[in-house]
Amino acid sequence: MNKPGTGAKQFRSEDRRLRAASGKSGFTLLEVIIAVAIIGSSLAILLGAVNKNLLLASQSKNITIASFLAQRKMGEVEVEGFPEIGNQEGVFEEHPEFKWYLSVQPYNIEQLGTEIRIVILTVSWDEGNREFTVATAISDHG
Repeated sequence: MNKPGTGAKQFRSEDRRLRAASGKSGFTLLEVIIAVAIIGSSLAILLGAVNKNLLLASQSKNITIASFLAQRKMGEVEVEGFPEIGNQEGVFEEHPEFKWYLSVQPYNIEQLGTEIRIVILTVSWDEGNREFTVATAISDHG
């Protein structure tokens, strides 16, 4: 038989063991808040990096398209022969967001005995905020 009062004593010791065990196996609210803050900060940094990479990829794509279009347009100018002095502009049909501006200027060097034209081609996009420019010299010497 149990002595009087021993049941209460046994209950208190069990209660202490349960509290000690539960205190070691869980997280406090402060630990959870700190973990959530760390995860949130990490996600914000990662999303910023992904956004930056997407922006750089888009810019790279547009520069590649602009250089291809400029090369093709400059080839057309060279095939047409000796260009007339003046300015022209237009839009590329297959890429209407890209515009071209062509400037042909005279450049005389008397010692050469031939006329030279400087051809400057600028391809712009992003409503004129971005540009890609190439230039060449074409002479009338056969």
